[in-house]
Amino acid sequence: MDAWNVTLRRLGLVCALAFAGPALAQDGGEVPAAPLEPTSEPTAEPEAPADAPASPEAAPEEAPASEEPQSPASALEPPPPPRITVDLPPPPSLADDLPIPTLTLDRIPPSTSFEFAIQVSYGTVAYFRDQVPPWVGFGFRGGWGKNFGLNRIGVAGTVTAEGDIGVHTQLALEPTFAWDYVGRNGLLLGAGVGPALVYTSHTATVETTAAADIAPSAAVRIGWSQTWSRVGRRLFVFAEPKVRLAEGRLSPVVAVAVGSGAGR
Repeated sequence: MDAWNVTLRRLGLVCALAFAGPALAQDGGEVPAAPLEPTSEPTAEPEAPADAPASPEAAPEEAPASEEPQSPASALEPPPPPRITVDLPPPPSLADDLPIPTLTLDRIPPSTSFEFAIQVSYGTVAYFRDQVPPWVGFGFRGGWGKNFGLNRIGVAGTVTAEGDIGVHTQLALEPTFAWDYVGRNGLLLGAGVGPALVYTSHTATVETTAAADIAPSAAVRIGWSQTWSRVGRRLFVFAEPKVRLAEGRLSPVVAVAVGSGAGR
């Protein structure tokens, strides 16, 4: 009898749920379960309708959205240093600038100086003036002296060969006491006086005659030259009119010399 009673109760519960289900679905409510007597057989729990609201406890918690996604590399970089702005004073005007003093030592005046030159001359051949017309001569020149500002006082010497060498040969060695002036604008002036040691040789078809003599000579110089210097070379060119007193007569010669010198 107990089994029949349990069966009848289950059938009644099923019928009640069948008629009450649509009404509960419209109202959104829940049907209170009828108290059942405990039995030894497990009873199946009623399934919740599909459109029933989910329990607030079962709803998973939403993770808070991050403001900005950060990459691992940017997370390791240090923050940029703060920028410091400093206001600098304005630069001084050009009117306040003072000129920078400069010292230029282009050519330092020397204490002493020397020079060498080659020269070409043209004039009378002193000891053969009756046999030879004015002739070309060649020579070398050297000079040395003590400098006093723009002036130099010292000695000079030339070695020349004049005349038609081999027939009328005239060789001269002329040491002179010399004065030279070189201006800052390039003007060269000078003068010299001294003896001329002259050797002459005349070769004819039959005989050869040779002689030596001393003839006073004097010369002046005019030309162009770089200023005196002890640190660089000095280039110069000048013309030198010269006269010798030979056998009681004056023999003029004009020489042109080109050379260079230096100072110490």
